[in-house]
This record gives sequence, structure tokens and C-alpha cells, in this order.
Amino acid sequence: MPAERPFDAITVQAILDEALVNRKTFYSHYRDKYDLVRKMADGFFVDIAALVEARKRYDVVPEGPFGAMDALYGSLLAKRRLALALWDVKCEGLDFSGELASIVEGAYLSHFGKVGAGDPVLQAKLASAMVVAMLHYRLEAGEPFTAADIHAELDVLHRRVSGSR
Repeated sequence: MPAERPFDAITVQAILDEALVNRKTFYSHYRDKYDLVRKMADGFFVDIAALVEARKRYDVVPEGPFGAMDALYGSLLAKRRLALALWDVKCEGLDFSGELASIVEGAYLSHFGKVGAGDPVLQAKLASAMVVAMLHYRLEAGEPFTAADIHAELDVLHRRVSGSR
């Protein structure tokens, strides 16, 4: 339902009608529609965090870091409607893109934080901002995508910004 209209326009009664539950059942589990959406987001991020944690040791993932990111993207694409609906909800205690960026930052720092030159925290923030933006763009388009696609787009961006063709 959230993908069909803005969250602010959705009433508890509409949720009850769609879910085929009565008001008493709803309120025995949730304080209000905002509590419901926060719990949905929490469940979503528990699943994503478990996926990231399971693939944290890139050296045991045959496909390497790209394979781990592809698994994350595949999981998000499989839950595309929910991800996009949660992305658009604005309420206290829920910052979907911020939480997703935090997960990507953590994964970046876990793998690359002690490798190479420069400021790894800044690099993690830049990487997560670009990955989250690309992710949102691709989810809205409904297109499958891979970490290699993101890498290719970032390579084009780098060449354009640096003046090389």
C-alpha cells in the first residue's frame, strides 16, 4: 500500500482494511502507523545487517567484495516495493537512506579502512553516498544491477571530473 500513495495519506483504517485485521489487533502490536513502519524498517535492516555480517569476511567469499555487494543489492531488489516505500516515509526515528548509508559505510570501513592512503572515514562516507544514490536510482527504475555497474559508473564520473576522457 505505501507505494500506491504517500505515507501521510495512509490511515490506520486503510492499513486495517488492506491487512484484514481489526483495530484491536493492530493496536495490540503497534502504537500507531509510525510504530508499524519503524518496525517494518527495523526488520528490513536486521535482514540487511545479517547479510552484510555473513559476508563480512570477503576473503571467504569467492566473488570478493563485489560479490558481497551484489548479494546485498539482490536482497534489496527482491524487496524493491518495501525498500522504496520505506525510503519515502518521513517520520521521527526513521531515516531509511541514512541507515542504509551507515550499513554501507560500516562495510567499507570493515574491508578497506586500514588499506591505502587518505582518510578512510571520508572515503566510506563518499562511497556510501554514491552507492545509496545509485541504489535508489536503480530500484526506482526496477533494473537489476551489480557492484560492477556501480564501479563502471564511478569510473566514468572520475574520468569526467578529473578531465580525462
